[in-house]
Amino acid sequence: MNRHWNWRRLVAITVTAGIVAGGLAFWQVIDPWHAAAATAVTAALAALWARTENTVADPEWPHVVTEARAGGRHDVSDLSWSTFTRDGRVTERVVRRVRALAAERVRAHGVDPADPAALPEVERLLGARVVRQLSSREAPTARTLQTWLDAIERLGPAPSATPEENRA
Repeated sequence: MNRHWNWRRLVAITVTAGIVAGGLAFWQVIDPWHAAAATAVTAALAALWARTENTVADPEWPHVVTEARAGGRHDVSDLSWSTFTRDGRVTERVVRRVRALAAERVRAHGVDPADPAALPEVERLLGARVVRQLSSREAPTARTLQTWLDAIERLGPAPSATPEENRA
């Protein structure tokens, strides 16, 4: 424990007591000798209080180093806190991430979602309604987002080329 003088407290209390005592003496509520004595006693008590203050160093929380993996706990936490706007619609950030996920899954099935000629194949994989909603500028509802995620999940991982790869 570190004990030191709190000079600010000592000066503030002594000056305040002197002003109050001086005012009381001026209006003849108490005589000047009693006003001086009251100021001296107040200053002594303030000095005692200022000297006995304990200061403790502010402990800091330990810094914990965590490994951030793609798709790990931090990604899930960030996504869950930023999913919906105040009006209950899905945020643009989440929409972008789901669109990127859908495009990645479609590419894994050998179809380029950016190619306009591949639109029928993309619609076959995800469903025409989901493709139309994913390309819309309107913020989706929670139910629409669930429909998108269900379609992407049904799509599953990329199909394997050989039966041996399926077993691995």
